[in-house]
Amino acid sequence: MVWSHYDVAGEEGLAAAREWATGHGHLLAPLNATYQGTKMGIFLKNARAAARKAPEIEQRRTQGLPVVSSAGALSKDRREHLEEIDRS
Repeated sequence: MVWSHYDVAGEEGLAAAREWATGHGHLLAPLNATYQGTKMGIFLKNARAAARKAPEIEQRRTQGLPVVSSAGALSKDRREHLEEIDRS
């Protein structure tokens, strides 16, 4: 049973990213790149945008400012997984 389609898509994207990095030596896929059915360029673009959003949300919380939503922010766990794949 699938509890979260977001989590499934994230895991599939991470698996494809690992394979892409193994084959290419990096995670600098062009925006239109696909890998085994995964839109790799879009996945990585969205992951980078989500990674930028997470510290902004945390900073607002630290300052006591309202946070409308944490949706779209990359979790620490996913960020660490992506950094393990490609440290550059």
